[in-house]
Amino acid sequence: MTTKTSTEIIYPETDGMPLPDGVFQDPLFREIVSTIATYFKDQPNTVVSGNTFIYYEEGNPRRSVSPDCYVVYDSDVELLLSNNTYRLWEMGKPPDFALEIASVSTATVDTGRKRELYARLGIPEYWRYDSTGGDFYGEPLVGEYLVDGEYRRFEMRHEPDGRVWGRSPALNLDLWWDDGRLHFWNPMTGRWLLNQEEAQAALEAERAARQSAEARIDQERARAAQERARADQQRARADQERARADALKAELRRLRGQQP
Repeated sequence: MTTKTSTEIIYPETDGMPLPDGVFQDPLFREIVSTIATYFKDQPNTVVSGNTFIYYEEGNPRRSVSPDCYVVYDSDVELLLSNNTYRLWEMGKPPDFALEIASVSTATVDTGRKRELYARLGIPEYWRYDSTGGDFYGEPLVGEYLVDGEYRRFEMRHEPDGRVWGRSPALNLDLWWDDGRLHFWNPMTGRWLLNQEEAQAALEAERAARQSAEARIDQERARAAQERARADQQRARADQERARADALKAELRRLRGQQP
């Protein structure tokens, strides 16, 4: 499927070619994009996407780039969805965050030509993640921010257990490389972000816990009702016993000729 501008210039949604290292990158790509998308799902005018063509020169469909993941704030979501491509001149700004996933066929481009292009387009933050720990990029994780048209590195912290992490001001999150996986830490909540599957599992667990709690409450209410019913029965029996005792006393007084 393709879309057209008013001048009939075609900006393809895909080049029709499979990803060179799709088998290797696809599970990493899916987890990262779904995690960030789940985090931002309730934030209006924010788009999280990946492998979507960004066209950066109007009238020239050859000028495009496709980050593995990008985030853009204050965007025209409907326009992006209707085009299914990111046209820089229509969106009015570049993405606020871009991330590439290392592979044997993309590492050189990610650290060279793409990095230069992202700087030229004005993408404020550019991160590179190497699941192997450095076989492709030479390091597990690196983040950079744009200053006067050039990227400068964020401070990356190396933990004694081998984990590497850094702060992303654009996402307001900490990115952690941990044993090959990329995790996202929210310092405001003190929790790790969940990917879509984890969030769904957590939601189902929460729903099951809530149903279990509601069932326990219903059981407690039923037991309380039974206790109240037994108490009412006991009071009724006690009242009957008192009534019988009073009647017996009255009868004894009558037999003895006593005044009631």
